[in-house]
Amino acid sequence: MYVKKLKDHQIADIMRVISDPDAEVTDIRRPYTDPEVTVLSQDMEEHYVLHDYDIEGFDFLPDDATKLYRAKMLEFFGMDYALNYLLRK
Repeated sequence: MYVKKLKDHQIADIMRVISDPDAEVTDIRRPYTDPEVTVLSQDMEEHYVLHDYDIEGFDFLPDDATKLYRAKMLEFFGMDYALNYLLRK
């Protein structure tokens, strides 16, 4: 729901927080499922899938990635994002 509304520059912002401030997003695929992102960070390619309340990392994912990801999503979507998460069934 929320993740599908992200613009490319917002995805790039998220990836710089999760991966590396100098990371470069090299590919964003938006299949019928959630966005799949490829990032070049420190000469290594990293692959991620973004979900509304979580992020999957296939090559690298810091311990606090979920917290950092949700903080950026809250910044982009506001209190409705947090309330929807807390009150979802």
